[in-house]
Amino acid sequence: MVKVVKPIDVETLKPLLQALTPMVRAVPRGLTASVDAYLTPVIKEYLSGFMSKFDEGVEKVNVLFMQSDGGLAPESRFSGHKATLFGLETEKPLIGFDMGGTSTDVSRYAGTYEQVLETQIAGAIIQAPQLDISTVAAGGGSKLKFQFGAFRVGPESVGAHPGPVCYRKGGELAVTDANLVLGYVIPDYFPSIFGPNEDEPLDIKATRDQFDKLASQINSYRKARIHLQRT
Repeated sequence: MVKVVKPIDVETLKPLLQALTPMVRAVPRGLTASVDAYLTPVIKEYLSGFMSKFDEGVEKVNVLFMQSDGGLAPESRFSGHKATLFGLETEKPLIGFDMGGTSTDVSRYAGTYEQVLETQIAGAIIQAPQLDISTVAAGGGSKLKFQFGAFRVGPESVGAHPGPVCYRKGGELAVTDANLVLGYVIPDYFPSIFGPNEDEPLDIKATRDQFDKLASQINSYRKARIHLQRT
């Protein structure tokens, strides 16, 4: 059975869109509203579960959540299109570098918050003040591979389990492995929580062995190409 939903009149939508994002250009406002409608129910459900875990009396506490523009809002006003959580407080100039599993966020702070009023994520224009953060689609779990004669990073992820090779769980090469071999990740600074029993340190030997195999694969490919060019 197909349910037909009656379309909402444009004049009815206008005040709603203006209240959500009081900026010019109807199309970006509409896209922003779509993103907000998609994300807000998920966020509200998460926040409801989060708040319910506190003991009785939390209603008397002024619980605030940081929005994408660096401002704070109570649970009732925390909506999807402003739900990017990021913030800092310092008097010194800083460059922020936040590497996650499959993405890396880079930001700059020089005494004031640098903000943008509009951004585009996955093709959707979002009109909302937010801190100016540039995101690269590569993180610690992004796979490293040599494919079709080229080096590739991601977009696939090795995940937390089995994770990168250095996790000792039979994983594949990832950016974390490269950082380990290059010395950016220092095993002595990490607890022994890796391996099947989660009681071993990071495995740099296994990581180097896998990079040696990758180097052999690349060299074999190059030799084959040279041979084809000469024949």
